[in-house]
Amino acid sequence: MRSKKWMLTMLLFLFAAMTVLPACTGNDRNEEQQEGNTNGTNPPAQEVLDIDWYVNLSWWKYSGDYGKDKFSQLIRDKFGLNINFITPAGDGSEQMSAMIATGQIPDIITVESWMDYKTSLAKGGYLISLNELIEKYAPDFKPYEDIFNWYKESDGNTYVLPNFAYSSYALKPGEQLESNSAFTLRSDIYEQLGRPDISTADKFLDVLERVKNEVKTYDGKPVIPLQLYEFTSNGNSSLDWLVENFAIPYEKEDGTYNNRRYDAKYWDTLRFLNDAYNRGLISKDNFTDKRDQINEKIASGRVFSSLTSPQDFTDSMRTLYNNDDAAQFEAFALRNYAGEDPVLTDIRGFGWLVTMVGKESKAHERIIKLMQFLNSKEGQHIVHFGWEGETYTYNADGTIAWTEEYTETLAKGDGSEKKWGMGFNLLMDWYSVRDLFPQPDKPVDSYLAESNMKKPLIPYSYDTSASGGKPIPDHPGRDKMLETGNRLSLFWGRELPRIIMAESEEKARSIYEDTLAKLDEMGRSEYDAYTNELFQNAKEALGIKHSWPLYK
Repeated sequence: MRSKKWMLTMLLFLFAAMTVLPACTGNDRNEEQQEGNTNGTNPPAQEVLDIDWYVNLSWWKYSGDYGKDKFSQLIRDKFGLNINFITPAGDGSEQMSAMIATGQIPDIITVESWMDYKTSLAKGGYLISLNELIEKYAPDFKPYEDIFNWYKESDGNTYVLPNFAYSSYALKPGEQLESNSAFTLRSDIYEQLGRPDISTADKFLDVLERVKNEVKTYDGKPVIPLQLYEFTSNGNSSLDWLVENFAIPYEKEDGTYNNRRYDAKYWDTLRFLNDAYNRGLISKDNFTDKRDQINEKIASGRVFSSLTSPQDFTDSMRTLYNNDDAAQFEAFALRNYAGEDPVLTDIRGFGWLVTMVGKESKAHERIIKLMQFLNSKEGQHIVHFGWEGETYTYNADGTIAWTEEYTETLAKGDGSEKKWGMGFNLLMDWYSVRDLFPQPDKPVDSYLAESNMKKPLIPYSYDTSASGGKPIPDHPGRDKMLETGNRLSLFWGRELPRIIMAESEEKARSIYEDTLAKLDEMGRSEYDAYTNELFQNAKEALGIKHSWPLYK
């Protein structure tokens, strides 16, 4: 499907809407597949096929110089594909709704794993199952069984492959992973203040006020004491992670699901943000800024503390460091008002993004062989390390060492490293290569390494895989509950800024309580019961009685 036709169809649909409304299994990937096993996968000599790959993230960008870099040339030469990447202007909900309503589906679609777009598209008959493609075109492709089966739909088919998933068959016994999130603050400014006590939420807010009143500026620009993620139609990820830092359980002691938003402790997270806003510690711009604006503020040194996660802003932190090597961020444990330790979700899970294949695509064979390649040892090494002998070599212990050519190119800081196209993250299997990276030999790389920055938070990091529930594709109330959940989420996303920006704690509390009452009227109780079923299903699949770490 050509991108212009697809985009035109969606635009026509949206315009019309506005005028109306004021089995593939295997516990182990065998050695052959791990080595890539792409013999015979090259398509016969014929014209290169143009395909569209939609990524449901407005801020996502291809990491190289597509069409000119080595990675995209490999995709063209080896698989006969030329990819046109498409991203939405906003949060992607309108584009995904248009796809589901019209059936005009790109060749490949990547969405957030926790969104139900994958099931809606599968049930609509718009996707082709990956087990069918694997059986027909790539029978030696064996994804991890537990991950592949986790995403089975009610028809017994799996339509997605995730990135950044961690299979139970791959984890080392007793392994403790780092947290997914990591709130950070500027070490140099913190030192300037004498590294004051931040052991409780109120003490941390007092330190932020000192930053505002004593530090004031950096490089002639006002310092932002507290930076949050961008606000979307569904809320803000910073609040979701603040809930983890404030140790609010998602499970009751009897093992049933606990809606944190209704937990007695949840108000503390909103009180914290409302207090920060009214004390001038959160910029008004934060409520309208997109990811690019947040990146710019971090890169310019204006942000003191960030309730985000460092892996999402590595480039910005690197830019700041290159201008001022004292301007470094460090992770810290933000605790609730009682000073209780956080309970953070670790990076173990079933993926961040999932990728699907459109049923009407004319490139099924090439696409599944590309997916097989990207999931192989060879493919993972290319997306992470590039090409042996050119960007890396092997050390005696099996780890890799960056070549002089690569390190010198990267050091230029002019983007010339894009010629290789490394870093394609839509089907990354991080766990398979994480131990192969060399120890950073440059201070900036050591500082920015996730394993180093997040190391202080490992004691508070737990496997909470069951918390998101496991879908029950044939649940009789699934469609209704998904619709209810979407309405609840959108209403919460609309009210959240009002709560945070309320002129007083009393007003914020009033809006919060009114919001909860409205959510109740919209079917929250019934939706919680459905969520509990998914939660119990996940625990059963994982073989555990309790999921909340403090109850084990």
